[in-house]
Amino acid sequence: MTPGERAAALATLAFGLYLIAASLGAAPLALNIAVGLPLAVFGVVYAAFGGSREALLWGGVLAIAGVATAAGGAASPLLVAGVALVFISLFALLAGRR
Repeated sequence: MTPGERAAALATLAFGLYLIAASLGAAPLALNIAVGLPLAVFGVVYAAFGGSREALLWGGVLAIAGVATAAGGAASPLLVAGVALVFISLFALLAGRR
């Protein structure tokens, strides 16, 4: 496991634990932006500089999850779907470039 893969796995684990805590009421949902934005930035950077298709996949998943989380529960499903489609297409274009 490369350091980038380890970082992505740890970010995914931490995010999953946050979602569980938030759903149980143990973490205030006001933290969504504080959790979502860094996760999205990490995902984009990992996808762009990870150097493999796996990095593109996991970076893309983390970026989409981060943006959806930062948007919060009040976000329109169309907004979340639109963001997901934009990121998926961008990461597909990046994957085709390699």
